[in-house]
Amino acid sequence: MENIMNYINQLNYKEMPYLTNLECPDSVLARKGTVSRAGCGLCCACMLVEGLTLEQLSLEDCRELSVRSGANQKAGTSMEILAPALAERFGLSYRPANSTQELLDCLQNGGQAIINVGGDRDGHTGVFSHHGHFILAVSTDRSEVCILDPSYKEHKYEEPGREGKVRVEGLFAYTAPAVLEQDTASRNPAYYLFSRH
Repeated sequence: MENIMNYINQLNYKEMPYLTNLECPDSVLARKGTVSRAGCGLCCACMLVEGLTLEQLSLEDCRELSVRSGANQKAGTSMEILAPALAERFGLSYRPANSTQELLDCLQNGGQAIINVGGDRDGHTGVFSHHGHFILAVSTDRSEVCILDPSYKEHKYEEPGREGKVRVEGLFAYTAPAVLEQDTASRNPAYYLFSRH
C-alpha cells in the first residue's frame, strides 16, 4: 500500500536549531527552538516532496523556506503559509480541506496529505500527539490510512486512550479514517492535500 521512502524523525534533531514563535521573542521556541521541539511540519514537508516528486528537500532547505516565507512566526510551523510555498517551489497542486472523504480521494489518486492533529481536548486523548502536531498520510485502502509520524517512538500508541487505534508496521502507522477525523476535529483546516499536476 505504500512506497519505501525516506522517513525523517524530528526527535533525532535535538541539536538542529529551528526558531519559531517569533511573535513571542522571550519564549523557549523563539530562543532555543529546535527541529526536535517544533519541526514536525518540516519533516512532513521533506518526506512529501520525496514521495511526490523526483526531487529531494533537505531539512536545512525546508527550514530556510519556512523562515523565508514567514511560516515560523507562530509556535511551530504555519502550514497555511508553508504549504503553498512548497507547492509553488515543487510544481505541486495544493488545497486545504476539512473533509475526510476529500483526504481519501486525494490519497487514492496518488496524492499525499499533511494532517493537522489537535492533541488532547475535553473528552478526547490525542492519538498522534497530546498537542498540535503534523503527520503525513501517504496512502489508503479506504479502511485504513497509512501514516508517517515524524515523532514516532516505541510504545507511543499504547498509552491510555490510544490503545488499539493505530497499527504499526516498521516505520508505517495505520489508522482508520474515523480516528483521523476525531484527532483533527479541533483543527481548521484538518488536511493539506498535495498532488502532482
